[in-house]
Amino acid sequence: MRRLIWPVLFLFLMLLQGSVSVYMTGWLSCDLLLLAIYAFSMQRGPEAGAVAGGLMGFFQDALSVSTFGYYMLTRTVFGYLVGMTKEKVFKDNFLYHMSAIATCSLILRFVYWWVALIRADGRWNIFFSYCWDTLGFVLGNVLLVWPVVLLVKLVYEWIKKEDISY
Repeated sequence: MRRLIWPVLFLFLMLLQGSVSVYMTGWLSCDLLLLAIYAFSMQRGPEAGAVAGGLMGFFQDALSVSTFGYYMLTRTVFGYLVGMTKEKVFKDNFLYHMSAIATCSLILRFVYWWVALIRADGRWNIFFSYCWDTLGFVLGNVLLVWPVVLLVKLVYEWIKKEDISY
């Protein structure tokens, strides 16, 4: 029964992401669902990470005005690739989480830059402002990765206490 906390947690983070983006109009930004998928994939593995990433990406695509399918595809691949590192890294290493999410955020923003370039009809003048926004996005994700990882780890351990098949 405790497993139902995952959809509730992801829904809460999605609502929090939407409300934070309304009130936080500055340079610094973050993607709480990306961080949650990262932490969830580190705990559960590649298959569960890909499923969670695909579902959360679908909801992000449905609620955003950007290109439909971008979040679903990138979050599925992201969840799977992060889940593959489950047994290969020290999960309590603070610097690893920061560097991993910084690298992943940069890669995702680089991929989205090409989508934005295509949507802007090849106008390269968006490059410098996009790089500046990317820096704020990466910094915001790096600052929030540790609290989200701890939250997901606490929820995972809480579920694991009751359910022996987990």
